[in-house]
Amino acid sequence: MELLALSLDPVSRLPARVGDDGLDEDEERPRRQHPAGDEEIELEHALEPETARDPLVRQRRVDVAVGHDVLPGAESRRDHAFGQLRARRRKERRLRPRAELDAFEQQRPNLLAELRPARLPRRNDVAPFRTKRFDEQVRLRRLARAVDAFEGEEHRGRTIRRVRAVVTGGAGFIGSNVVDALLARDDEVHVLDDLSRGKRDNVADGARLHEGDIRSDAASLFAEVRPDVCFHLAAQIDVRVSVERPELDADVNVVGTLHVLEAARELGTKLVFSSTGGAIYGECDGPAPEDHPRAPLAPYGVSKLAAEEYIAAYNRLWGSSHVSLRYGNVYGPRQDPHGEAGVVAIFMNALRDGKTPRIYGDGSQTRDYVFVGDVVAATLAAAGHDGGVFNVGTGNETSVVELYERIERASAIAREPEHAEPRAGELQRSVLDPSLASRELGWKPARSLDEGLAATWAWISSG
Repeated sequence: MELLALSLDPVSRLPARVGDDGLDEDEERPRRQHPAGDEEIELEHALEPETARDPLVRQRRVDVAVGHDVLPGAESRRDHAFGQLRARRRKERRLRPRAELDAFEQQRPNLLAELRPARLPRRNDVAPFRTKRFDEQVRLRRLARAVDAFEGEEHRGRTIRRVRAVVTGGAGFIGSNVVDALLARDDEVHVLDDLSRGKRDNVADGARLHEGDIRSDAASLFAEVRPDVCFHLAAQIDVRVSVERPELDADVNVVGTLHVLEAARELGTKLVFSSTGGAIYGECDGPAPEDHPRAPLAPYGVSKLAAEEYIAAYNRLWGSSHVSLRYGNVYGPRQDPHGEAGVVAIFMNALRDGKTPRIYGDGSQTRDYVFVGDVVAATLAAAGHDGGVFNVGTGNETSVVELYERIERASAIAREPEHAEPRAGELQRSVLDPSLASRELGWKPARSLDEGLAATWAWISSG
């Protein structure tokens, strides 16, 4: 077969491209000054003209045009040739696109070095760990917006996917108000309650009630639901019962909490635990911060403190971010008028029913009364925090006598109370310092005592 001999135009200099393609002028100058020869080159590869071009480029160290054969791929080959030119020179520079590295890629080694060993034992766990924790915080931190019980329309706007929550004790006083706030956000809510103190009617239609005990049913419920967060409010809450039956109190409040903790650990569920302030600190000489000496006077306070310590140990051992909240004396709609903590409900129910309220002792003992809507807001805010213990109170103490006078004004009913002998072991002064929750959770109580009492009376008087 006869081969055609083709002639090539003389190799000529390309126009200078100063600043183009990342080349600066001193790199361009040697190429512009390279003389072009006059000889013609005979191409013997008639059917494969592109094959001959690359050796020519390597030989001449210049970019060339072979006849009129300019193909769309010429630009990429020119860039390749420029890359070879740079490799042969002593000046080694990055092409401009490579200079624009992503900031995170540049900082990755530093980020790895700064990780805390307790949180991340292996460097190759960085990606899944960070993704999981970031996703958790983004989803749960939106719960921190202020919530007022029974006023949920303003919270229905959504920007991220629904949170799947379990509320233990969700048929009770505080738990059912937490459920209402979650439903107002259109979250998926599951309630675990044995209905020993809670009421089925307290659970709103949008939530699914699982009747059961935290000591025996927590693991199976978590395996079924796989919740993102658990608000653990189920407890034995009666101080007098804890004195009479301390083993029951410990079984529910300590062992029951351990069952919930283990179920949460298996699935990576965030836990927000409802503890107690006054029953843990004992007598206070002013608003008690979280590091106040803890001197519980009843087994109830001891069991809540023990549960807190287990939660803190799990955080250290497993790198979880569970939160414990030490509530003040919570009051509001759906409060059970039984036990010391229900004094607001006790007084209001007595006035509504035409009975005479009873005050133990002289009524000078003080408490930190905090409205349930504010407690709910703090509880949801804690879901987005990275672990710890926080007081949930107002920082203001109110005596029992003053409380009763305010209730009389809220109800517009004046009735002289009766006084009884003081109860043994009753705290005389209990008030919480909520400043840490204000700084860390961005939470402050929104309702004054008079506003909260008016809202509570409106609910009790309508029943």
